[in-house]
Amino acid sequence: ADFDSLASAVGLAKLWSSSPKGSSGGTDDDDDDDGEEKNKQKVIPTFVVLPRGAHPAVQKFLSLHKHLFPIRSLKSLPSDLSGLHRLGLVDAQRRDRIGPAEHLLSYAKRVTVVDHHIDGETDIPEATDYVVEKVGSVSTMIVERLQQSQLELSEAEATLLALGIHADTGSLCYDSTTPRDAFALSWCMEQGASQAAIAEHVQSSLSVEQQGVLTQALINTNSTVIHGVTVSTVLLSADGFINGLAAVTQDALELSSSDVFLLAVVYDPKAGHGRNKRGRGNNKESPSKPMDFRLKSKLLQQQAKQQEEEEKTNSAMLPSSTYDTESWKAGEEALRRKRLRAAFDRKDIDGSGYLERNEIAAAFAASGVIATEDAVDALMESRDLNGDGRLDFEEYVAFATDAEKWQKEQNKKSGQKACTMIIIGRVKAGINMKDVNLNRLFQKFGGGGHAKAASATARLSDENEASTLLQGLVDELIDTSLLKQPTVGDFMTAPVLSAKPTMNEKQVEDLFTRYDVRALPVVDDNNDVIGLVTYKEVAAAKQRFWNKEQKRLRREAKEAKEAAAAAVAAAQNRTTEETNTTSTNNKKERKVDFGKEANAKRRNQQQSGSALKGWMKQHVQLVEASMTMAEVEAVLLNTDVGCIPVVADGTKQLVGMVTRTDLLRQHRYYESLHYHNKGFADSIAARKPIIELRKKLKKFDLENE
Repeated sequence: ADFDSLASAVGLAKLWSSSPKGSSGGTDDDDDDDGEEKNKQKVIPTFVVLPRGAHPAVQKFLSLHKHLFPIRSLKSLPSDLSGLHRLGLVDAQRRDRIGPAEHLLSYAKRVTVVDHHIDGETDIPEATDYVVEKVGSVSTMIVERLQQSQLELSEAEATLLALGIHADTGSLCYDSTTPRDAFALSWCMEQGASQAAIAEHVQSSLSVEQQGVLTQALINTNSTVIHGVTVSTVLLSADGFINGLAAVTQDALELSSSDVFLLAVVYDPKAGHGRNKRGRGNNKESPSKPMDFRLKSKLLQQQAKQQEEEEKTNSAMLPSSTYDTESWKAGEEALRRKRLRAAFDRKDIDGSGYLERNEIAAAFAASGVIATEDAVDALMESRDLNGDGRLDFEEYVAFATDAEKWQKEQNKKSGQKACTMIIIGRVKAGINMKDVNLNRLFQKFGGGGHAKAASATARLSDENEASTLLQGLVDELIDTSLLKQPTVGDFMTAPVLSAKPTMNEKQVEDLFTRYDVRALPVVDDNNDVIGLVTYKEVAAAKQRFWNKEQKRLRREAKEAKEAAAAAVAAAQNRTTEETNTTSTNNKKERKVDFGKEANAKRRNQQQSGSALKGWMKQHVQLVEASMTMAEVEAVLLNTDVGCIPVVADGTKQLVGMVTRTDLLRQHRYYESLHYHNKGFADSIAARKPIIELRKKLKKFDLENE
């Protein structure tokens, strides 16, 4: 059970066992029960049973809070179940999710199923009340009914229900989250939920066992990229059931930078039960012999493969006569010991001549086997004959001999061994994974969950079936869910307006204002993209033009002042000879006329502005029309630009523009952004009037005036 299952069960128990102030204490809307039956129902004691145990994080929480909730074990229920009035199943719709509590279905007078997996199918015909709603967690459904019944929660109950909502909605971050989840969480906080307890338990650390699984998962991960989606799988073998694999899979998904991660673990269910008992301290005996040899046989298979490769190498390097001579002189046993010595040296990492515990664990890891500390300790106890805490070469030879004998005995048998395979799947949110539905994918094995987080358990008659089964899941996932990504040419903005390198600031600004755009590609006469101009470049160019104008005005004012001073000086010298005065005035007139002509010419040049090619963005990033959406998003991230010109493949011919809005439209984050680009989605015939109108408007552009 996870936090959502536990919290919803505790909340349902409170709902059924309390006397509500406002409404009935059920989760269904049926009114077929009379008032007397409802009154009886209110006083019937209600308990919570976790038939399949609890997640490690839940166990940690219950170690401090269990006495605050009406939780009982399945074994503690009375043997006579004829008085079982009502049975509630939360966060589950199938019999295999109930496990050993399945027999309770036949005794209950009413069976209520409360779930939020709307795509799931139930196989419980005994269900009299079936309540399934599209929300992020079952705890939300229970909280709403507790709120309607005007029931007050204790601090511990509010905290548990808040944890249930946090866990199944990813703290309101999963795409399955609804506004109802947020309101329910808010009400739990108002009821006194402890934020300190939530912060401590909602993100629990992995146990040592889980950390070992995570390490092996990352080492042995196989990844492939399909249509831009990274699908990673890993198949591991364990000596028993491992709890908390969901958290391991989630961490592996994030650490491996995968989009889809499938973790499969094969184990012997019988060995798993024994290991769990030892983990709780109820059984201090060493692991059973069959499980111990199963681990060793895995190690031996890896060793045999390495020896086979060495034999091929030796055969290629040494003459066959030399190799046969060595076998003839010392016999097959000497050759076998020589091979074992080579394998021993490879596992002896530090070269000490002994195998310590860490080296044995590393050897298990190299063979893809998750070996617990109990398994390593059992191996050391059974094979460390002199008790020095390490294995020497002779002890290793004895171990290999016994393992080979056991392997031969197994080969004489059918070679098939029943086992259990658990599969956990996690998917990142994203437009490329929108069609991935793990719940539907795992239903063939009786599993289920959410579309982006699900699990399944398969019983195999032979361990060798595991890899085939996992590969079949991946193939089905690729064929049905991973569709080809749209290319830039499918959603770009087209046709687009462009600017010419000969335009000035005023002309470019006029285009921005007239067509309500903030950026334009700059193309030459061949329609090749040579730059980009945005409103920032226009604003900077206008600022430079303004600064030049201010400088010109200051200069002209200074010249006018100097001319006035010269006129005053000329008036004071009227006693000068008339011929000299006339000559001087003619020169001044010619000088003033020349100055006016120069100023007028310079003013005309300044008013026309500078050419766009001098201040546009050059060496801009271009994308080809065949690039995928993910590739364009990576370009936007690296260049930090809001729009990119789109060119035909292998050329610089402008065919469109892709903007942030285009990408947001493809992600479908917001309903206000229409998914289809109307300008591009229409046919050529439909777009022809727009194109013709733009051609007619061209004659009104400033450069043609």
